[in-house]
Amino acid sequence: MSDARPKDAATLIRERYAEIWPKILDPWTQYLISARSAFDGDLDKMVILAVVGLMSLKDKGLLERNPPSISYDDLAKPGATATDAQPINIESIALYTGIPRESVRRKVQELIGRKWIARDTRGYLVVLPAAASDLEVLSSHLFRLIGQVSSAIDEGKNV
Repeated sequence: MSDARPKDAATLIRERYAEIWPKILDPWTQYLISARSAFDGDLDKMVILAVVGLMSLKDKGLLERNPPSISYDDLAKPGATATDAQPINIESIALYTGIPRESVRRKVQELIGRKWIARDTRGYLVVLPAAASDLEVLSSHLFRLIGQVSSAIDEGKNV
C-alpha cells in the first residue's frame, strides 16, 4: 500500500538530495556572492533589511487586498513605502535576529544612510523603494534561485 499523500518540498529534497542540490547550487552560490557584495561583506545588514521588509510587507493595506497583487516593480516605485507597516524598531530587530542591539542600531543607521530604510511617522522602520532598485541584481539572483528550486522539486515529484 503506497502513501497517497503528496510529499512536501523538504521531504523531496532530502530524499533526492544528490539529484536536486547540484541544480540549485549555482544560483544559491551566485545569490550569496551577490548578497555579500551588495551589503559590503556584512550579511547582518541583509538580515536586518529582510526583517524590516518582512514587517513592511505586513502592511495591513497590502494584506487586505484579495489577492495581494503588488509586483516587485510596484514596490520599487517612488512613494511605495508601507503606510501601515507592523511596528519594528531596533530593539525588536535585535530580539528577533539575535544580533546585538548596538550592532543593529549601527547597521540601521548605515541602511538609513543608503536610503534603503527610513522611520515612518510613528518612528517605526520601513523599507524604501531605493532598496528594491539598488538591489535589483541581488533580487534577480534570488528569483533565479527560487525558480531553480521550484523546478527541481517539480521534477522530483514527477519521478
